[in-house]
Amino acid sequence: MLSILAAIKIPLTTLLIIGASVALVVIAWSYSNWRSAVKIACVAVLVEGAIRKWILPGGQELVYFMKDVFLVGAYMRFYFAPDAELRAYRVRVPGTFIFLLAIVVSFSALNPNIGSILLSLYGLKIYFMYVPLAFMMPYLFTNQKEMVQQLTWYVLLAIPICMLGFLQYSSDRFSVINTFAAGMADTGATGFGVGDRARITGTFSYLTGHTTFVIVFYTLALVLLSLQETRRKWIIAGIVIPFLAGNALMGGSRASVATMGFVTIGFAMSAMSRRLGTSRNFIGILLVGGALAVSGAIYLFGDALTHWEARLTSSGETITQRTVGMTSYAVTKALHQGGLFGFGIGTAHPATEAIRQKLKLPAVREKVPVFDNEMGQVLVELGALGFVSWYALRVLMLWLAWQSFSLSPPGVVRSLALASVVIMAPYVFMSVVFNHTANFLLFALSGLSMVTFLEPAVQRRFARGRLTRSPHAVSNRPPS
Repeated sequence: MLSILAAIKIPLTTLLIIGASVALVVIAWSYSNWRSAVKIACVAVLVEGAIRKWILPGGQELVYFMKDVFLVGAYMRFYFAPDAELRAYRVRVPGTFIFLLAIVVSFSALNPNIGSILLSLYGLKIYFMYVPLAFMMPYLFTNQKEMVQQLTWYVLLAIPICMLGFLQYSSDRFSVINTFAAGMADTGATGFGVGDRARITGTFSYLTGHTTFVIVFYTLALVLLSLQETRRKWIIAGIVIPFLAGNALMGGSRASVATMGFVTIGFAMSAMSRRLGTSRNFIGILLVGGALAVSGAIYLFGDALTHWEARLTSSGETITQRTVGMTSYAVTKALHQGGLFGFGIGTAHPATEAIRQKLKLPAVREKVPVFDNEMGQVLVELGALGFVSWYALRVLMLWLAWQSFSLSPPGVVRSLALASVVIMAPYVFMSVVFNHTANFLLFALSGLSMVTFLEPAVQRRFARGRLTRSPHAVSNRPPS
């Protein structure tokens, strides 16, 4: 069935007409139903890779924008025509500073080396499409009970995705079920370097998307286990976590296993202070879940563990070499080659070249150097000024999550804030710009942690025996 779907080819012109028509309808609907649109986008980011690989391989570039179309209408409604209930509250963050950092990064879109206004806009999309999502997420749920319930259902989506991963691992390496998106149908997915097993990608287009999925959903599972009000904990601890552990091994990513270990340590240390979630048995649940994950990995996924260990051994690289060493080398070389202004935003992104070829746009004036490290690629694209501004924005988002964790009482928001911290910290060195799954999920997760910063847009206080509006929110004049 998948091979039949993969063989379907639709002319690009037809796809563009269909895509534009559907996009207009979706944007109009999303404008009227912005909360539902954001939630659909959160699901779409998990399945768009499957559609690109197996259902519409001829329209991969259009499917790539599927989740974004849902967000466009939601953004328009939220930022330009919010309801009164939204205007009544604001998120107290340094918005002006964040905006200025974004402006500095955006100057790179004016680089003449890009050679196309369309691709300059696409470069801005790569970096900033999901940044506004972070400031919408605090308003997404009407109360914390709804947040916990819907996050539980979201985490349970990991089960079918992981089951697909098991099917991929047991299938032939060159099977259609093991292909990447974008022209990989003839070569199959990447292997482990030993044996004939394929590194799985699940419903995602590439390995990096699947790696991010495993890390984020494992962390969300721990968030839910830390809460007394979470239902179906036995499914999360006994099925979801072992399945994610197995998928991490079958994906072959060293970063996923190392980051999951880092996340576990972070949650365990916070739980020992008894100021994390509301569950009194979280440490016990964490130990049981960890034991199930480890025993499941050894017993049920022993072959995957063997292949993962073989890849780890054959690489000959330590975590320090992979992160600090490679990053230092890439940044030093990229600074020399990219200089102050770089080669232009988005010019190193693989999708940019694919769009350029599809639409027959002119080539870049000067070819961009390639680095096997995102920091190097970002620096060579943006130049030194844009590079510093982009990572300052990322570190600021991390700091806001830490502030939320420090200020929140035990509960779902504090657990989500911790989740943001323990994920965003290692992702400073990992792929985000060149990994749209991580870009989406990390900014969305950081937004959920910002519920702490919600405050009434109009402050009220008592003065001279009567209730008056706060001058901070309304005017600079003192009350009479």
